[in-house]
Amino acid sequence: MNLGLYIHIPFCQAKCGYCHFISFPYEQTIASRYEKALIREIDSGFAEETAKAEVDSIYIGGGTPSLIPAAQINDILTACRARFQIRDNCEISLEANPGTLSEEKIAAFLKSGVNRISIGAQSFADEELAAVGRLHNANMVFEALHQLKTGGFENISIDLMLGLPLQTKASWKGSLETFAQLGVPHISVYMLDLDDQCALSELVVKGLVHVPEEDLISDMYLETIDFLSSCGYPQYEISNFALPGYSCRHNLKYWTRHPVHGFGLGSHSFDGTARYANKSQINGYLESVDAGISPINWREPVGIVQGIQETFFLGLRLNEGLDLTKLKESYGVEAISKYTEHFGDLSDRGLMVWDDDRIKLTSSGMLLSNEIFQLFV
Repeated sequence: MNLGLYIHIPFCQAKCGYCHFISFPYEQTIASRYEKALIREIDSGFAEETAKAEVDSIYIGGGTPSLIPAAQINDILTACRARFQIRDNCEISLEANPGTLSEEKIAAFLKSGVNRISIGAQSFADEELAAVGRLHNANMVFEALHQLKTGGFENISIDLMLGLPLQTKASWKGSLETFAQLGVPHISVYMLDLDDQCALSELVVKGLVHVPEEDLISDMYLETIDFLSSCGYPQYEISNFALPGYSCRHNLKYWTRHPVHGFGLGSHSFDGTARYANKSQINGYLESVDAGISPINWREPVGIVQGIQETFFLGLRLNEGLDLTKLKESYGVEAISKYTEHFGDLSDRGLMVWDDDRIKLTSSGMLLSNEIFQLFV
């Protein structure tokens, strides 16, 4: 299997109200030190077991990677090429926010090898963006897209969020219709997920901010699938839709359990036999790498049972579902049989399509995917 690399850039201009990722404000001194540590981690022997594998995807996420100087992105990718065997057709993605790009930066990103940009638009309704603390407006998204296309980028993805405060059925339809006119080949639609770690959650609990009802969100999600499909964007994963040939190669690795090695603060890795993660506190990460010590915070072996469970709840995220024949060949009929008892009930309830050798979730099943996945854990 080809290897994917994930590189975490934790810096942002400001933290959005719904964000629970590892991120904090950009400050040049700490960012410079972080870049040096990141490159040292890539250069080190910490990833010795994967260094010989061919890499066909690199994903630079955050945070807001487009916020840091383009020269630092180039230095990081240069370190990856020195350490790993990077294929000529490697998909190299970089997350960007409107307002953090320029013609010079875009040209530098392209020159460094970045060939896919993911824009965090979240909405095309300015009042919805303001309600969750986004620093951009819809016009800034349009400007970013114009800069990217003019600068030579074709493989572009847009993120939109379903369930934002002030969002209505009409405003969501408007955002989708706006997207359909942009000529962008990929879209990710994420449902607002509030947990105790984000500021917006407290406001919702106190009744100071209101979000759409779950039934309304469900209706909008189902209509989203139909609308995007009618526009030529078939769904290939619960949250992702793309023109033919533009599915995200890197993200597919997570859902198909291909190996991915993560670098940077709090990054996660999977080598086929174990999952492990780096320290999530900036000082601890920097001190470990500076001392020549692996920044890995925990490691968990993945046995047969966990491997089967992961295959079910990750693979069922994909529209193509799972090939049961291959599963039985990999793990044995007996090991799989204990999970098949759920298929009939899920099929009868219209949540799953099941034939002799393949299972996949229906659109309604995707809405209840978290509950369904619990059946396999």
